[in-house]
Amino acid sequence: MASGLICANWSQDDPTCGRVGKFACKYCLLVLYCGGGCQKAHWARHKSDCRKNPLLNPNWRPRWETENRAPAFMGGPRLQFFNYQKKYPWGNMPAFDLLNLSSNEGVDYGKDLNLLFAASGDIRNVIKTIASVPDEYRSPLKFYLNDRDGDVVGRNAIMLLLALTEDDPAVAAENIIHTWYSSFISEPLYDLLRGRIRGLVQDVCTKIEGKTSNATLGKTWTFGTRSLRLVLEKKQWLDLLASLELPPGLTTKRAQEIRRSVTLAPERVDFRERRYFAQQPGDRASAEYFRREGVLLPFGAPRSSFTIPNPTLFRNTDTWPLKDDADPVCGWRKTEILETSSGAATNDTYGKLYILLRGLLTRFHRRMESLDVTFQLLNVDAENLYDYVGQTSFDRIEVSNISDAGYLGMAKTMAYIGRLLKEPRENPHATLVALFLNAVDEIFDDDEKRKAIEYEMKEVFKYMTPQRPRGPYDAGIIVNDIATQQVRDVDKYFERYMKLHKFAEIAEYSGMEMKRQHTIIDPWSLRLTKKPHQKGAKEAFSTLLSSGHSGCERYVEWRYKRG
Repeated sequence: MASGLICANWSQDDPTCGRVGKFACKYCLLVLYCGGGCQKAHWARHKSDCRKNPLLNPNWRPRWETENRAPAFMGGPRLQFFNYQKKYPWGNMPAFDLLNLSSNEGVDYGKDLNLLFAASGDIRNVIKTIASVPDEYRSPLKFYLNDRDGDVVGRNAIMLLLALTEDDPAVAAENIIHTWYSSFISEPLYDLLRGRIRGLVQDVCTKIEGKTSNATLGKTWTFGTRSLRLVLEKKQWLDLLASLELPPGLTTKRAQEIRRSVTLAPERVDFRERRYFAQQPGDRASAEYFRREGVLLPFGAPRSSFTIPNPTLFRNTDTWPLKDDADPVCGWRKTEILETSSGAATNDTYGKLYILLRGLLTRFHRRMESLDVTFQLLNVDAENLYDYVGQTSFDRIEVSNISDAGYLGMAKTMAYIGRLLKEPRENPHATLVALFLNAVDEIFDDDEKRKAIEYEMKEVFKYMTPQRPRGPYDAGIIVNDIATQQVRDVDKYFERYMKLHKFAEIAEYSGMEMKRQHTIIDPWSLRLTKKPHQKGAKEAFSTLLSSGHSGCERYVEWRYKRG
């Protein structure tokens, strides 16, 4: 329903239900009811997720501790390659506005803007950027999205086409949410995918029937002042077409079994419960429910119409492509999710995310309709981008974490992609944004940990009350160790990282410089900012610990030297 606040007992066949959820179950604060009658009628179905759910017990402990055994991530089998298919259809860093015009060119900037997402992953940063474009800005916007995973590119194209071909912002938002994050979708959405959207792709596939498998073809779809251009090899076009229809023989039951064999894998229980122990009871119950059901909706919303496996995720009858710890929450700022109103169901984290996304996607759709906006999607290795877009210079470039040493690294990123950035004479605010997810960890080795552990634990206990250990594998000690990342002297370690990887030399030969004052995103955008004595410090510490992020993630903004 429009507000998302629906009675958990609602059904079309029950005329007595008021439908709108006004009151929450007081024990779990996860589901809503229109009144006491519906709550009583629903109790038989709800109790297993409520009072009988051990995760809602504030004194819950992980199984490795209660069974007095070494957890798998310490002394047990290190299942390093569990379901390791290198598929990342969901982002793992919070979305941000790549333009931030008010702090750069100005909200009424009168020139065209070109943006390049060199290793885009999903479209969350594109959505956030367009939704944040000020009303005063009316010039053309061109978005270039590239990813080396053809399935990611295909899903991005599908979601953009869902937006571009739908007039109703609310309907577009709903369709994108479930194509993006839900493992099972409704029949109307499936009909839309294999009808209207598949028809657009089929036209291209028909034209390339006689071409070789590596033949490249670009197709542009135009919708008024908006357009989408997709450039793929023949094989990827055919894969995209196939992703709009279910694999033959895949039933709903089989799809759920495949998915749960990963999301609820018994051999990964210690990894899951380590994360859960760092969360509040309602948070972990909400997370477990999403792992079990796989549909992004408020906890109590009916899922009876979500019966069709999402064909963009289930590409065959044997495998679930995501890692077992893939989580939609990680692509969005946890504080923003928690601040989103879900009525009286204040513990419903995934319901809050659904409501947040619905509002954001509605704004995205409405803003896009009033803009002259072009999307171009590519599926090439990032180091080859210049060969495809070298004729264009960009006002913003976002390279994700391919600048990490384990990927391209900063030097190669600058050599291959940095030269695509506009020079100051064209736009003094032109910026390349690089992300370093692993830089601090690379420097903070075992020797450093031995030196810092005493200081860091003292800092942790300023935010968390120490508890007496319950045994050699006490869950509290393990989570406290994880929490040390949040109090780490990250500036010191990142300085060492920059010296090790010669950032000063990179700046010299590239003619670029690191911006002292960031104007797009804070350098340490997730770092804990409150001191222990400040109001709300312990809550902020707990929120970061539960988020799946560490606070060690570092952004660097680059620009060409001026003058």
